[in-house]
Amino acid sequence: MLGKQSWKLLSDSTSLLSRILKAKCFPRRDFLDANIGHNPSYTWRSLWSTQSLLTLGHRWKIGDGSQINVRSMPWIRNCPSLRPSTPHLLHHEDLTVDYLLNPSLNSWNDPLVQSLFNPSDVAAILSMPLFPRVYIDQRIWKATTDGSYFVKSTYRICSNLINAVTPIGGDTRWNYIWNMQIPPRVRAFLWRLAQHYLPTRANLLSCGIHCEDSFVFC
Repeated sequence: MLGKQSWKLLSDSTSLLSRILKAKCFPRRDFLDANIGHNPSYTWRSLWSTQSLLTLGHRWKIGDGSQINVRSMPWIRNCPSLRPSTPHLLHHEDLTVDYLLNPSLNSWNDPLVQSLFNPSDVAAILSMPLFPRVYIDQRIWKATTDGSYFVKSTYRICSNLINAVTPIGGDTRWNYIWNMQIPPRVRAFLWRLAQHYLPTRANLLSCGIHCEDSFVFC
């Protein structure tokens, strides 16, 4: 759910939450480039912790291309990293996508693209369609068909990454809990207990929330 709130900071800059947090925490930066700052509040620290999560799942949808940095931002949808694989070129650090377009023809500038990128990047870029009725660059969530952020799709991205690093194969440790013939809320409680997600004093302290760590009756 924190990721969903942070996604609003990226996709809806006009909301009250976005305007307040931007003015206070990252007035001259993008949310994904923002620093945690000195003595951050619990709310900002929690939202800031989702930066790596949003980096995994977002990309840019090309409008006029003026807001998309060619080198540093994810925008090539047919590339695994969503960024060009061409080695760094001098004097192109601030190159934006609109420089690669023929605005009057609503098409790519093929000769320019071929002169700047390697063949694999050229093929990926030129295969991307341009939408004449979209004039503003937009961030979209790459894990869904309509570009909207859903918690379920984010969970799927994280699960795939975890399985790629540490395959669990036939590990059925959690199936024992989920297959128990007990009310769903009790199963969810047991899972949260096993994952140390319950708001006990020890867990709250580990999250940076100050509270007494002694027993109530002591």
